[in-house]
Amino acid sequence: MAIWERLAAIEDIRCLKARYFRCVDTKLWPEFRALFTDDATLYFPEAYDKPSPISKSYPAIAALLDDAVSIHHGHMPEIEVLDADNARAIWSMEDEVFLPGKPDEGIPPSTILGAGHYHETYRREAGQWKIASLELTRLRHEVIQNPVKNGTGG
Repeated sequence: MAIWERLAAIEDIRCLKARYFRCVDTKLWPEFRALFTDDATLYFPEAYDKPSPISKSYPAIAALLDDAVSIHHGHMPEIEVLDADNARAIWSMEDEVFLPGKPDEGIPPSTILGAGHYHETYRREAGQWKIASLELTRLRHEVIQNPVKNGTGG
């Protein structure tokens, strides 16, 4: 690959990850699903004991976050373009998720504070980069019970 092709791939992958964060936080679920290959796997060790197919992970993520206010940040990617259609990256991440709770079930509001790294692989399909695998390793995963009713503190 020419250097300009490699740099273009890196920029496309950065934009892909930016869309991932925006779609999660703004709950654009069909657009979120479109960021992944059909055979993608996601692995969140605090939630699953092994990687899960996107067909199972996607509905679970949408259900968990649909009533929540989430703020996700990705930083300082280490992107390695392996060939014209495959790449991998590690992203530093930080997130805050404000969960409203379920008062009728006795579940109080809570806040999740997290930090760690996304380990991802990417595949270009029909000229578009997509996430082929995602694993989130957390250095911090703290759940705080609180009276917050929404992400604004009120």
